[in-house]
Amino acid sequence: MPRCSRHCPSTAVGLWKEAALDTRELQRGMYEHCGPSKAQRLTLAALAAVWLALAWWLLFGGGIAAVGAWSGQGWRPGDALRRACLAGGFTVYFVRILFTTFVFLKRGMSWGEVFTIAPWLLFLSLLVGIAGGRQAAPLAAAGMAGIALFLAGSWMNSYAEYARYVWRRRPENQRRLYTGSLFRWSRHPNYLGDLVSFSGLSLISGAWVTATIPALMLAGFVFANVPALDAHLREKYGVEFDEYAARTKRLIPFVY
Repeated sequence: MPRCSRHCPSTAVGLWKEAALDTRELQRGMYEHCGPSKAQRLTLAALAAVWLALAWWLLFGGGIAAVGAWSGQGWRPGDALRRACLAGGFTVYFVRILFTTFVFLKRGMSWGEVFTIAPWLLFLSLLVGIAGGRQAAPLAAAGMAGIALFLAGSWMNSYAEYARYVWRRRPENQRRLYTGSLFRWSRHPNYLGDLVSFSGLSLISGAWVTATIPALMLAGFVFANVPALDAHLREKYGVEFDEYAARTKRLIPFVY
């Protein structure tokens, strides 16, 4: 089977189902899937657009009050600035998904991957949109810190992907392992960027329950995505990857 060298979209594809899969099966199902996958990419983009519209409806289209009425909870929209920051965060994340899916991602995408990512995006939209959108307290210091974390994490993810994309466009780099820019400090800075950005989004929401999002992402990365991707890179690049792995932490610089 031909092998592809690119990472998956830096979204939380390491969900609870994948955490139980054998590393080799996950590696084969994601990182070794080749082909244009146009239908899969378009389907993911369409579903992500629907979930973005759902988030905006919850935050600014009367959705919170409607869901509250349906559930008998009597929910009302919270602080307008907090809701605006959450809506902006969802929009930035959607744009990032589009760039990753249609520009940065060069390997194929399976239907299984699409229908793992899409429910995760729906979960994000519902949990953050409802829990965060109902917070009446003004956006305080924790929320401002959340904005800074979200922007820093989004930059980290996007810059890492872009730098690798530009480097790989050079013909002499096609069969080489990229270890530059943020990859000098972490083997998976795109995953780390998602952890940072969604920790920030959780702080912006002001609802403790949204902390489950970065917690689930961390578990998925540690127990599924990172081991599977490292196994794929080791198989593809051999000694070059082993030397890189010996001097570079898996996810968090200087820690793990």
